[in-house]
Amino acid sequence: MKKLIIFLISINSLSVFAQKDNRITIGTADTVYSKILGERRTVLVHVPRGDKTEKYPVLYILDGEEHFQSAVAIDEQMSGVTPPMIVVGITNTNRERDLTPTHVANSNESGGGENFIGFIEKELMPYIESHYPTAPYRLFSGHSLGGLTVMNAFFNHTNLFNAYIALDASLWWDAQRWIKKYEAELTKHNFSKKSLFIAIANNIPAGMDTISILKDTNVISPIPQSVIPFVHILQAAKPPGLHWTSKFYPNERHGTVELTSEYDALRYIFDYYQFRTSQFIGHPELNEDSVLAAHYQLISEKLGYTVQPTENTVNELAYSCLAQKKWDVAYKLFKRNTDNHPESSNAFDSLGDYYADRGDKANAIKAYSKSLSLNETADTRRKLNDMKK
Repeated sequence: MKKLIIFLISINSLSVFAQKDNRITIGTADTVYSKILGERRTVLVHVPRGDKTEKYPVLYILDGEEHFQSAVAIDEQMSGVTPPMIVVGITNTNRERDLTPTHVANSNESGGGENFIGFIEKELMPYIESHYPTAPYRLFSGHSLGGLTVMNAFFNHTNLFNAYIALDASLWWDAQRWIKKYEAELTKHNFSKKSLFIAIANNIPAGMDTISILKDTNVISPIPQSVIPFVHILQAAKPPGLHWTSKFYPNERHGTVELTSEYDALRYIFDYYQFRTSQFIGHPELNEDSVLAAHYQLISEKLGYTVQPTENTVNELAYSCLAQKKWDVAYKLFKRNTDNHPESSNAFDSLGDYYADRGDKANAIKAYSKSLSLNETADTRRKLNDMKK
């Protein structure tokens, strides 16, 4: 197993090139040999730009050749609203074999879903976790037959992922016999602390609605005819501990729903993540450092591992407190950054600004000097020289 090539994106399409040029790098193409499947598999991997010590949740997304680009774009754009994530796009070799949980008579190659999940669990995940900075929180996302695979994992490998995203899932598979079995067993499963997002595109023919389509016996729109009843059964079963929702997209079809619903799914799953500085407006009694600490304690509890606030978040909050002359809180925040990011020149430069504002020249000189020892910048050098005059 080894890294293959740099995975690059052009303006209009995603392409793979070995040479360096002016294109924008969004990830790598990596390979994993699977003994379970008896073949070499290509995966596309995106790692956020961050501190070298940071670790990230992992979003495993099926049909990677189709959906990797959009997932990376969402991750990059929504960082701070949702946590920055490693995105692993699993590309296809034999899609119908891998993404179907049972064999059906009219498809000789179907029914390899359990082997495929075995590959993910026993071969792909250990490889990703040993080669990339992963945190112990995993998401699984799939569209169409990929959504069917997500639901297979949700029922039969529940503890493999923390969150499941099923986008217009092909629950019609095997004449709905497969999903009917699990609908009857919903209350027997333990979904504690798991999240599930179900998207339904508007694949309903003109002149019909979500009520009339369920009464139709001709199976003219199999996805809503299988997914909508499943959602109704979920609503009735109320599985304890499961954080879940579904959403119908009236303006999206099966082929267009993936982008919007992926965004909505991540917003829903991480609805607790964003730290809003607007909460302090008009509330001078709030202690910014205490509120920040409580917020990230909640995030840590939800994700199952310790998460520290980003350097930028703390820095902006600290300067806000400094401007309001909340000096004790500002100091705690500036000091928090130097403690959490001891290799950051900017963190020590900011701490120097605090001391300079307070008239403490000796400590300001120490902080600026430390900043310059980590990274020489003209602005910090100027501030240090001013302190020494």
